[in-house]
Amino acid sequence: MIKIDARRLPCLATLLLVPLATVHGAEAARRPEVTRAFLVDRIHGGWVGMLIGGLEGLPHEFKYNERPRDVLPEFTFLPSGARSDDDNDFEWTHLWFMDQEGVLKLPYPRLAEIWKANMNQGIWVANKRARELMDQGVVPPATGSTALNQHAGYNLSGQFCVESYGLIAPGMPQTAAEIGLHYAHIAVSGEPLQATQFWTSLVSFMPFHEGPLDAALDATLAAVDPASAMAEVVADTRRLHREHPRDWKAARLAIHEKWVQQRKWNMNSTPANGALVLLALLYGEDDFYKTLQFAMALGYDADCNAATAGAVLGARLGYRHIAALPQFQMPDRYANKTRPSLPAESKVSEQADTLMRICERTILANGGQRIKVGDQTGYRIRLQTSRLLEPLAAAPE
Repeated sequence: MIKIDARRLPCLATLLLVPLATVHGAEAARRPEVTRAFLVDRIHGGWVGMLIGGLEGLPHEFKYNERPRDVLPEFTFLPSGARSDDDNDFEWTHLWFMDQEGVLKLPYPRLAEIWKANMNQGIWVANKRARELMDQGVVPPATGSTALNQHAGYNLSGQFCVESYGLIAPGMPQTAAEIGLHYAHIAVSGEPLQATQFWTSLVSFMPFHEGPLDAALDATLAAVDPASAMAEVVADTRRLHREHPRDWKAARLAIHEKWVQQRKWNMNSTPANGALVLLALLYGEDDFYKTLQFAMALGYDADCNAATAGAVLGARLGYRHIAALPQFQMPDRYANKTRPSLPAESKVSEQADTLMRICERTILANGGQRIKVGDQTGYRIRLQTSRLLEPLAAAPE
């Protein structure tokens, strides 16, 4: 039996990345034992990484479109604390009510009530159109159909509104993608849902993955339709990184030429921005600060991209690693100025505890157990491999 504590992360890559078809019987039910402290550290790290990336990335949003930034930006980590922004408060609203009401997937009629009460400022593009449709009596997932929502077929909310669903399903990428799809359907359909499945699955892998990022990308690709733009974007970014290992600007220019100029995906789309997140992760080489620098400098919807990159790497490295970095000046504070049903002030650590409570519910709902690991509270998690849940052709129109 594999045991993990908060002080040490042994290699679970081989267990997590075994193709589903090769796993049989008792082998398929192997379950690592992890301490609660370990999971809180990874969840806290992913959530803080998302907050830092999204908020520190705001000055760079849509500043570098045709070309990337000339130099990597310098920044500190939220010296005034975190605050609500669409890179975090859509998810925080859902997570808050998931915790309060004890469910992982809030029913769509209930979500319409929650959105009507809370999503009335700080909301744009596909999410804004979904909210307008709710006032007309339309209930999700119809609010995310391309027939009613002109932004649903490309919009980035399929990426930046879902990362935390990977955090609450560590080692369970199928469950992460299932939860992510449920909430992404509020505003998008089609290609953006491939991004949803990809990013939730990748974040889910991160707490237990210590091997090269390429191995995690290989495993995560099973969550997306091979015919999707998302699958092609992953292949393109990996190839470009190999071809230009020290020239991130050349790789970015090649992405722009193909995906924006030739393929006509706009700079608010999941393929174009997903490519830049992947480039940031590849060129960042597991350095949290450098990865966010790349995510900001590469351009397009840079705050959203830095939030996604921060969530991925924060879940991989953990909160204690991020808090020990010299750029970290972040007080334990979150100010909510946008979603009236939620507390106006809270601690970021309290938000992490909320996610941990939901995480426990997710573990138990998927065949896991609450146990003792040595003298600490822990869990036995039933690991999953990635799997495509919603093919591109099956997306609602």
